[in-house]
Amino acid sequence: MLLMIIASVLGGAGLQDFLWLSGFSALVAVVLLWPRARFIQQIQCAVFFGIGFICLLIAWKQGYRDLPVKQLLTQNHLLISLLCGVSFLRLITETRSKQGAQPARGERAYWQTLAGVHLFSSVINLSAFIIFADALKKAATLDRTTATSVQRSFALAALWSPFYASMGTCLLYAPGARWSDLLVFSLPLCIAGFLITWSEHRFRADGGLTGFEGYPVNFRALWVPSLMMVCVLIAHQVLPNISVLVLVSALAVLVPVVVLSIQRSVVSAFNTIREFSTNRLPDTYGELLLFFSTGVMATGLSALMLQNPLALGISEFTPLVAIGLLAVLLLLAVMGIHAIVSIVAASAIVAPLNPDPLLLALIFVVTWSVGSTGGPVSGLNLALQGRYGITAYQCLAWNFRYTLSMFAVTSLWILLRFH
Repeated sequence: MLLMIIASVLGGAGLQDFLWLSGFSALVAVVLLWPRARFIQQIQCAVFFGIGFICLLIAWKQGYRDLPVKQLLTQNHLLISLLCGVSFLRLITETRSKQGAQPARGERAYWQTLAGVHLFSSVINLSAFIIFADALKKAATLDRTTATSVQRSFALAALWSPFYASMGTCLLYAPGARWSDLLVFSLPLCIAGFLITWSEHRFRADGGLTGFEGYPVNFRALWVPSLMMVCVLIAHQVLPNISVLVLVSALAVLVPVVVLSIQRSVVSAFNTIREFSTNRLPDTYGELLLFFSTGVMATGLSALMLQNPLALGISEFTPLVAIGLLAVLLLLAVMGIHAIVSIVAASAIVAPLNPDPLLLALIFVVTWSVGSTGGPVSGLNLALQGRYGITAYQCLAWNFRYTLSMFAVTSLWILLRFH
């Protein structure tokens, strides 16, 4: 998996031959780590593989004569490398204050906790969510205010963080969209999400935030997210032709190496990276299997769409069409369809309409963020159910109004900015 990351970065930097090495490394990792996956996940990924190959077979019978082996291996290689790469940032990130720090109470503690979850999650992803949720749970579970606030703080970072798979997916399946341009449209929605969440709990009849017990956040450790963000922005300006996904994947490994070399020694840093790659990196097998299999599905769907363009009766990707697409994608998320699956399919279907890349990317990133909280069987909600004893019904019911509110706000924002 480490070889895959390195080869993917070199391939993304222009050395195209390394893409083959990245793809084959990912394939070998999939084969080796397949037994680790739960049976239900194996079935899910097998379905995605099957859909991809069936679509290719149908397209072949209809005259499609390309043999997209390279695309099958590397369709989502940048996403996989990004997910694996950011896991190295755990080596230099400490979220909790020093021993003895007592949790504060009240509305200020509430906002501090949300800010901590959001900022740390923006770089180290689900690891930060688990760390905060574990500390906030009481009697092995989370109450409604804590559960929904923490999960939404985590999910809202998907609207802007380049370290999330959501952003990588949107940039990949909305060709032409740039991360720096998308922030102008997605950051206001992130703020809106926080305000909706706060107002829901602040004014809910059985809610209130006066007794909320917060997490003693180590804000001094925010130098890690800050350093990463600065590095990404500088690299993006210096190397504008290289994908943000490539830059993030490279920096996510390089920055921990540099920091550990300064804190300890170069030898110690490389030993730590080697040990992490051997013992911890394979823990991302779930993401590896999901994105590799959906990459195969995306390749098959694209080939089939080339042979059979859909007649949607729509000639232009207008703001109203975009809002309709968002409604369908969120409905699919609530029904249990993973965002990556619906995004892959939607990208192939609307491609003939030549959609505005920024508008399409915004639709996709909102789908991922809001769908991960509103969908009862999303990866985020499954973590809540399996680890904290919250039911699928609670995940759906507690976030239903939030899902509708974010859909309404996003729709209005689209009409204002893209009309």
